[in-house]
Amino acid sequence: MELIIGAIVGVVAAVIFQPPLERVRNAIIKHARRLFYLAMKPAGSAMIEKFHLGSHEFNFLVIDGDGEHSYTPPTISCTVDQSPISLPPEVKELRDAIEAREAKKRLAAEPCHWNGPLYALKRYVVGRTVPNEDLELRLIFQKSDYYAFQATVESLDSVLSDGTTLRQRYLTPPMHQPIPFLSVGFGVSLVLLSTDHKIILSRRSTQSGVRPGELDVSFVEGIHPDLDRAHSTPCPDIYRTAIRGANEEVGVDLAEEDIVFLGFGVDLEYYQWNLIGMAHLKYTASEAFAQRSRGSGGKWETREFITIDAHPDAVWKFLSKDKLWAMGWVALYWTLVHEYGRKKVDASAMRHLR
Repeated sequence: MELIIGAIVGVVAAVIFQPPLERVRNAIIKHARRLFYLAMKPAGSAMIEKFHLGSHEFNFLVIDGDGEHSYTPPTISCTVDQSPISLPPEVKELRDAIEAREAKKRLAAEPCHWNGPLYALKRYVVGRTVPNEDLELRLIFQKSDYYAFQATVESLDSVLSDGTTLRQRYLTPPMHQPIPFLSVGFGVSLVLLSTDHKIILSRRSTQSGVRPGELDVSFVEGIHPDLDRAHSTPCPDIYRTAIRGANEEVGVDLAEEDIVFLGFGVDLEYYQWNLIGMAHLKYTASEAFAQRSRGSGGKWETREFITIDAHPDAVWKFLSKDKLWAMGWVALYWTLVHEYGRKKVDASAMRHLR
């Protein structure tokens, strides 16, 4: 197979040589390398139990939660491991190149990305309370930054010098435990419901570094090591992240009691680990947008907002017309289950997701 693929790549590369077609040539070579890698995987490789809904499979691995049960503030705890993350040489090289590129843009007064602090998920501990067996979760983080995020999450499929990718080297089944240097940008993925029973969805800005222009849940916000610190400890408070994200991204105010975290897991396409939840607003969707019109700190990440009826049939019909990443599907499913119950939501999904 290696000889065949090598021959194909060689012929294509020999024919497609004009500069205007270089991008096409590189894409074909990249695809051929990936096919070779997949063909060479040993038989009997571990399988990943991806999220299923209706007849559809989504690129998401549920670690904990089902939509029917939830965490509470006392059952979610966070700690920070102060030891530095060890970056493999190829990742450090990518990060250094990104840092140099953005510094050059800044000096030239060109649009650039600043290097904000982020957390990477080192490990987690899932538990249940006694005697009620409510969801319980402990998250252990290490400090990272946005340039590391760009060098990993945004570069999973970039071809390295040896022809492989970060995804091929490191993301192999079963993938239930995080890889700290790759699990950068842990945060919250939240669905907002208004008092007139509307779900607020967003469309990401075309300037966003990841998934530009795509449909999303109400907002996704990474934990900020400084802005989201708990009052009594130097560790992060997930609820503060959700409250800040709602204000900066949507322009609405939330209180801790409005927020319900329903589970967490990892989106396998983007290797994004997030806590997933929903929140009830204290006003209608139109009132929320009126409040946002008066100013929002994070408008650059979101181009527009969309409202849909918070009913399973309406949600599945709407999503069939647009692209939404796997974590968004899980967040909406768990939100609907929390509101309507699993039986009704699953029956609706079977009717509409064929």
